Amino acid sequence: MQIDRTHKFLIVGLSGILVMLISSILLTLVLQNLNPYYHLTIYAAAFVFFFVMMISYKRERSAIKQISDLGTDLSVSDTVFEIKSSNTWTRNFYQDILTNRQKIKQATEWINTIAEGGKLELAAENDDELSKAVVNLQSELIKFRSKEEKRTWQAEGLAKFSELLRSYNENIKDFGFHIISETVKYINGNQGALFLAGQDEDEEYLDMIGCYAYERRKLARKRISKGEGLVGQCMQEKDLIYITDVPEQYVKITSGLGHALPRHIIIIPLISDEKMVGAMELASFQILEDYQIDFLKDLAKNIAASVAVIQVNENTQLLLEKSQKMSSELQANEEEMRQNMEEMEATQEEMARNQMELDGVFSAINNTLLKAEFDIEGNVIATNQKFIDFLKWEETEIKNKRHSHICKNADLCNEVWSRVQTGNNHIVEFETRTSKKEKVWIEASYSPVLDAAGNLSKVLLLGQDISERIANEEEQRRLSLVADNTDNSVIITDKDGLIEYVNSGFENMTGYTLNEIVGKKPGEFLQGPETNQETKWKISQLLKEQKPIYEEILNYSKDGRTYWVSLAINPVRDENGELKNYIAVQADITATKKSALDAKYKLEAIGRSNAVIEFDTNGFVLDANQNYLDIVGFEKDELIGKHHEVMVDQYMAKSTEYKNLWSRLAQGEFITGEFERYTKSGKKVILKGVFNPIFDINGNAIKVVKFATDITQEKRLELENQRQQVELMNHMEAINKTIGSLEFDKKGKIVTANEIYLSITGFKMEDIQGKSYFDLLPEKDRFKPQYQLMWESLQNGKFFSGEFKQVDKQGHEVWLSGTINPIYDNANNLEKVLLLAQFTTKEKQKLNDLGGSVTAMKGVIPILELNTDFSLKNANPLFFEASGYSRMSLKSVDFSDSFKLEKGFSSKSILKELQNGKRVETTLKFQTQQGDWVESNVSIAAVQNLDLELDKIIILFTGMVEQQLKLKNVN
Repeated sequence: MQIDRTHKFLIVGLSGILVMLISSILLTLVLQNLNPYYHLTIYAAAFVFFFVMMISYKRERSAIKQISDLGTDLSVSDTVFEIKSSNTWTRNFYQDILTNRQKIKQATEWINTIAEGGKLELAAENDDELSKAVVNLQSELIKFRSKEEKRTWQAEGLAKFSELLRSYNENIKDFGFHIISETVKYINGNQGALFLAGQDEDEEYLDMIGCYAYERRKLARKRISKGEGLVGQCMQEKDLIYITDVPEQYVKITSGLGHALPRHIIIIPLISDEKMVGAMELASFQILEDYQIDFLKDLAKNIAASVAVIQVNENTQLLLEKSQKMSSELQANEEEMRQNMEEMEATQEEMARNQMELDGVFSAINNTLLKAEFDIEGNVIATNQKFIDFLKWEETEIKNKRHSHICKNADLCNEVWSRVQTGNNHIVEFETRTSKKEKVWIEASYSPVLDAAGNLSKVLLLGQDISERIANEEEQRRLSLVADNTDNSVIITDKDGLIEYVNSGFENMTGYTLNEIVGKKPGEFLQGPETNQETKWKISQLLKEQKPIYEEILNYSKDGRTYWVSLAINPVRDENGELKNYIAVQADITATKKSALDAKYKLEAIGRSNAVIEFDTNGFVLDANQNYLDIVGFEKDELIGKHHEVMVDQYMAKSTEYKNLWSRLAQGEFITGEFERYTKSGKKVILKGVFNPIFDINGNAIKVVKFATDITQEKRLELENQRQQVELMNHMEAINKTIGSLEFDKKGKIVTANEIYLSITGFKMEDIQGKSYFDLLPEKDRFKPQYQLMWESLQNGKFFSGEFKQVDKQGHEVWLSGTINPIYDNANNLEKVLLLAQFTTKEKQKLNDLGGSVTAMKGVIPILELNTDFSLKNANPLFFEASGYSRMSLKSVDFSDSFKLEKGFSSKSILKELQNGKRVETTLKFQTQQGDWVESNVSIAAVQNLDLELDKIIILFTGMVEQQLKLKNVN
């Protein structure tokens, strides 16, 4: 310790002084031959001196010990205490310790604040080296944290998406949606789309496989050809596109929640093994920083690799499936051939069995069906006993009879025989007569029988006696004749409510046929969600009690149409009183019901959408709906019983006009118009409405109902619109005096141009009227596709702003800066297109001259570009040649390490001068990539953006010195 060393120095010093003193005294004694007693006196004096010195030493040691405790232990209290020392050095040392102790404590607090993430604000008096070091520490920590957060964000994002890419590597559509949605969320964007590259014949295109916008999946479908739009341009150039000022019409997906449109678009190509496999388009409200763009580039590489793998896997899977399918087909064919052989053997066995079964079938037919055989001329050649018994003829009587003798309907017989002779089966029902002249009906199936050569050899008739069925049908027809001739619906069910019969009125009313609903209950298909449940329950209960039913109910037709019926259901009982059937009759009352409901709903709708108030014929309020109360600000109980005059101006209430109003209403006159009224708070409102007298059955007015809407805001807007129209006319007049305008019809033909345009271009109106926009372009530009696309976009509602090139009457190029806008009529149809622009030909020439000068300067002077924070941005080839740096390595160079400014200049002072619009002339030394130092005269200037803010810094090396210095010589 420093204090212990001080102690030792004091002891050694005092001891040395004492030794020197004693030695001096002894030497003096020897030289002067003094006596021994004097000698003892000297020793005693020396001892006293030594003793006094020791006491002083202890006192100084105590003071130094206290100071040591303060200097080495910060936990010791700062309480100022009295140092028992008269030594000036000790007291000054004590004051220095206290001062340094306070600085250390303050520095400790500052460092703790920085470590906890706080921001340090130092007073002006804290300008010592320690304070500056702490501030620099804070600045470096903030930069380090920012860089570390960005690196962490990128690393975590790539890790997260690596996991996602592995998770969704089977289905390309799921892959597309999940990747683009997570990407949009991760960069805090709001829209995104993922495209995959494809090719049809000779055309390359991008197909959207995933779209995400406003925190939800979008089902947008889009296919973009190569070179079409920004995405197509990205595909063509295979390079990233980043736009920070997107036109409002570019983004087609919007949010129903009112979100703003994004203003920044980035499109990144997905490239794998130098092959374009797709593109990713992202939209954001905020500008993407460089580290975010670097992240998206890295992510695009990973996505491209995954897409390539998925496509390879899908192709491999497709080939595998084809191979498996071919293998399966071969196995199936082999199995089929084996089965065919087995089936052939089984068929032979089956044929033998079938022959036996066929013999049995013919035997059964003979015993159950009517059978007759005819030759090809239509003569009976054979019959079975059932056929003979059916016609009650003898076998000898029917043999050789003509077919027409059995089938009495000549037209039907001819039709049957014609079809059978052509080899077709035919089934018919016809009436015939027995030998006793009785009417009988037969259902006959005629089948041609072919010989071995395939020629018709005979005709086989198999039939059934349907006389009883026909008789029942005839009876049924007569019974239903009445029902079929009524418009009402008739339904007959069994005792369980299952439909047996419906008439044509039912089919017309419901759209259902009998075959569709037989065996069903009417309630299963006629009633729906809007049918009154209470009515259904009531009908169900009455059916259980087997009582008659009379109700009105809402039914549904087959096509979903609703209709109202008046329903009457009556039980039908047999002779024993047992329930046998139900008969239901339904009358369509839809029109009547709709009229009643229509009136009800109209009144409710009027009440919901209008302010409604009722008065007696003297003008006293009877009732008012909430809409009216909301407008005038009264509560209902405050208004009921009050006269209408509480809502009008007091002078109006006393006027003859106001009294005549109520007199006319009492006489039954309808009055419409716009009326000024006053709310409870005295605020004026304007109501548009009608006073409607309500009459009794004798035609006398009994009350007045007013229907009104509040048009106060509309009136204000109308006045504002008139003001804006005047203002617009003034603006247009000013525009015509200062800006060139050119008006086209919707087909692109010139309609008119203002004087400014005509005077600058030299045209007369008749020179260009009726010509197209393309006639104004330089001849070499007239057929360029971008102008055709621009005009098509204008017709689709998009506008364009920027610079436009045309020619004047002499064919010279002129430049205009402005907008081309589609103009719509009130029906939102394109009416015309308007070009408003200023002529900028001279400014364009100046820019071209300036660009040439800059290009020439870059060819002769080394130039270095810096960002506003003095980080290196870019340089021209001459600087790269002089410094040895490449474009990539330049960005990693630190300005403060590799560039030395002339004494008196610093980055901050130069930046301040540049911000004040000044240029800085100085000398600058820079270190080449080989480590050598080069000195040059430089001119430092600022480049501003359109907002006149400092955008970048340009250093011109105007006098390069052929001297290279090593780094040690600079220091």
